[in-house]
Order: sequence, then C-alpha cells, then structure tokens
Amino acid sequence: MSAGPSGEVEASPAFPVSGRKLDRSAWSWALYQGGRDPYIGLISGFLFAPYFATEVVGDAVKGQAMIAQVGIISGLTVAFAGPVLGATVDLLGPRKPWLGLCTLLVIPLMLSLWFALPGGTLLSPWTVAGILAAIAVLLSCGEVLFSSMLTYAAKPRMQPMASGLALSLGNVTSIALLLFILFAFMLPETPLLGLSKESHEPDRIVPILVAATFALCAIPMFLFSRDAPSVAKKASLKSILGGIKSLIGLVRNAKDNSDAMIYLLARTLAQDAGGVLLVLCGVYAAGVMGWGATEMLVYGLLGCVAGFIGGFAAGWLDEMFGPKVAFQIEIAGSVLGLLGIIGAAPDQILFIHIANPVAIWNGPMFTTAPELVFLLCGFFGFVFQIAAWSSSRTLLTRIAPKSQMGAFFGLAALAGNSTSWLGPLFVGIFTSVFKSQQAGFVPVTILFAAGFFLLFLVKGGGREIDPA
Repeated sequence: MSAGPSGEVEASPAFPVSGRKLDRSAWSWALYQGGRDPYIGLISGFLFAPYFATEVVGDAVKGQAMIAQVGIISGLTVAFAGPVLGATVDLLGPRKPWLGLCTLLVIPLMLSLWFALPGGTLLSPWTVAGILAAIAVLLSCGEVLFSSMLTYAAKPRMQPMASGLALSLGNVTSIALLLFILFAFMLPETPLLGLSKESHEPDRIVPILVAATFALCAIPMFLFSRDAPSVAKKASLKSILGGIKSLIGLVRNAKDNSDAMIYLLARTLAQDAGGVLLVLCGVYAAGVMGWGATEMLVYGLLGCVAGFIGGFAAGWLDEMFGPKVAFQIEIAGSVLGLLGIIGAAPDQILFIHIANPVAIWNGPMFTTAPELVFLLCGFFGFVFQIAAWSSSRTLLTRIAPKSQMGAFFGLAALAGNSTSWLGPLFVGIFTSVFKSQQAGFVPVTILFAAGFFLLFLVKGGGREIDPA
C-alpha cells in the first residue's frame, strides 16, 4: 500500500479493486472496524466467553445459557435505543462525536474484565455478565453510527469494497492478536510478563489487549474519515424528540421504502441469526468437542482467517451479483456450515455416529476425523457469515435514502437486536429443555432459512451502481 496523488491511498494488489482506489477517508473508516472486531472474535467468541462459561461460571451449559441471557438484555436495550439514536443523528449531522463517546466508554469496561477471576471470587458471574451486556450495548450503538458513516466516508462505487475491507481488517487484527497470545501466553511454560496459568491470567489479559488495539485503530477514523455535514442544531431533548418524530414518520410511511423495510425483516431473521452463531460458537466448541484453551485459540485463529477471506469475497460477490443475491448466497453457505457444526461431536460426523474414532495424523491437536470435519465446516460457515455481514450493510446503503441513512441503520439495529435477543432466547430454551448444546442451534437454522426466502421480495440491490 502506498500514498497516491491528492492524499489517496493506492489499494494493495491483494485487494481486488479492478483498478480503482480507496482514499484515506475510506481506509481510516475501515480501520476502525479493524480495531473493534477482535472483541467479537476473541472475547465474545473463541477465548474469553469459553473461559467465562467453563471457569467463572464453572459449567459450560449454564454458561452458554447465561451468555444467551446477556444477549437478551443487551438486545432489548439496543432495540429501543438504536433507532432513536440513528434518527437523531440524521438531524444533528456528524456521527464522530457520538461514536467517540461510545468508544471512550467501552474501552474501560473491556479493561475491567481482567478482574473476572475463576469461580467469580472477585467479580461474580452476574457482574461479569452485566459488564458484557454494557459492552454489547455500546458496541451496537456504535455500529449504528459507524455503518451510517459509510455513505460519507467512501465514494459510492467504493462502498462495497470499503465494507468488505473493514471486515477483512477486523480479521487481520484478530489473527495478529491470536498469534501473539498463542506464542506469548499459551504455548510457553512460563508466559510472557510472568502471567500465571493457574490463575488463568493468559485468558484474562485478552480483553486488555483487545481494548488497546481498539483504541489505536480508532484514532485514524476520527482524524481522517469524512463525516456527515454539520447542521445548525445542538444535541438537546428537542433534537431527540425530533428524531423520535422522524422515526415514527418513517415507520408510518413504510410503503414508500418497502424494499428497505422488507430487507430489515429479512435481516432480523437471517443476518443476526448468524450473530448468535458467532457469539456462541466458541462456547459450543469448548463444551461439545471438549477443547481446551490452546485448541480454542487455534480454532479462533482459523475462524479469523476465514473471516479475512469472507471480507474480500463479499466485495467480489457484491460486484458480480449485486448485494441482494450475494447476501442470499452467503446465507446459504452459512447454513451449510452450521449444519456441519451441529452434526459433529467427538464421535460423530454429519449426525452419523463413528465408533471409537482414532487419530488419522500425528499432529498436536485435531487428530481425529470428527475434529477435522468440525474445523472444516466451521471454516466454511465463517467465510460466508462474515461475507454476509458486509453484503447486508452494502445492501442497505443501496436501498435506503441517504438523508435517512442513520434512521435506517437504527432500524437495522432494532431488527438485528430483535433477533439477537430472540435468537439467544430460543437457543437458551432449546439448550435447557433438551440438555444439549447441539439442539440449542436448531432455531438458528430456521431463522437463516426464513431470511433467505424473504429476500426474494426485495426488488432493489441488484448489480446496478450509481456513478461515483
């Protein structure tokens, strides 16, 4: 990557941009997500959440149910706050001041997770769950602000690539952190900085590293990315009430934006079902496959590599088929990967029992066929699920009016968080009733399928792109 004329940054040859360039504003915008996304993979997914469930709570099944409850609480909160926030910033203009506030609040909360000791001896499991819920609310509100900046931070023809790049960068930083954690803290008998494995300090330092990465990667976006233009208003109760009024009008006139409204319903059922999968997949793998911290770290690393590929794949699929069809392809791929995951167990492949599985290679881990199939299906599903996140964001920028982009991304937060609490609720119910983590993911598959078919009713989102 090198600086080009007029302050533009020439795209890396590894990024398929068809001769076009992303400028500094778009790259800086994407880098913000590069710093934020490791929280999803390392804390909500592969490392801290399994540690929380198995060591702080002390029971993988109860821990998964508790994390599902965190999803319910945070999802309901964002379902109310997100749309109002989005509609209000449409009236106020710039997103950066509010995004900066969310960022400044969330980083200390991440740092506080260091005190989540085994058995809840310092912070009780429910206190830790409350911190996780608060972080989830702030990150979700930040997502509304950040995503609605895309139409300003990147030129129209560059928006699919900028969206995909943001997700790819999130996985690049996650891979870098995972490798550092693996070689600095997990593999050595004496971890770096003298951390104690007996006290699970290598697990507890993960949120600190994630918080530091987020802070560093956020800086360029606040310095260089284009924002919505300022308007002659200041934040006040009157502006919030104006945002609520605008939001109500938007919902009342839903017929004028039927494509966007149908999309939001499809996203509710499908895309955030994938969010449930990403949040709980680590706990699921630890509980069902019986993997320890090192295996989970490698599993997370492979998931991040898949996400890196998925971010680039999304840009290509959006250009080839349009974001609507791309989104459907990605949902279908996610379902296939999910079926492979829930059909696996230490003695099972694709729901078929394997008697006494033996090692098929002499590696340090993942030596049996069921483990390797689980890894392959997880990798496949992650590629398509991360791509789906990108295409869903690009699709909304195509079918929603630019003047109401914040409101529509706020409604997307409402739609997404409707699933993010309904999905965990169903997962928790199925897990508790059937006493099985596999059964807990059956409703997620149904939500995916419903969203896939609803997208056929969306008329926009084809290959046509407005001139830059």
